[in-house]
Amino acid sequence: MSLSHVPSLAVLVVLAAAAACGCMGQETVVSSEEAAEVLAYADPIADNVMQGFNEGNYTAYSRDFGPEMKQALDEVAFEQNRAQVTSRVGLYESRGEPVVTETGDYIAVTYRAAFEREDGVALRFVFKMDDESHRLHGLWFNSPKLRS
Repeated sequence: MSLSHVPSLAVLVVLAAAAACGCMGQETVVSSEEAAEVLAYADPIADNVMQGFNEGNYTAYSRDFGPEMKQALDEVAFEQNRAQVTSRVGLYESRGEPVVTETGDYIAVTYRAAFEREDGVALRFVFKMDDESHRLHGLWFNSPKLRS
């Protein structure tokens, strides 16, 4: 497995368990009211994750991870993945307007982000709907350069 797929593995582990129990449904865009509620916690988490990413600071990067994410994406995996991402697209610069969707028991916020060497990198942050602590249950970085 290539190092660029490490965050995807963390997401897949969590989502595969949900799919196995039949908890997954079709992904749908949420109402603007629900999106505003989700973004009230998701935007600061995204800011923190990406600041930790840019600084190479795993403690900051993983601050909002749920237990499964911390186990699946430990500090060694973070360092390897960060090196892979930065070598292909550079550091994170900014993000555009998010799209908030739900699938089964999960809610996802996807931003199109600008990195130093690529625009339009999809940053996907996945949360469990009934988790009042708003811990991150999944994280993806996806783009043509990251898949190549």
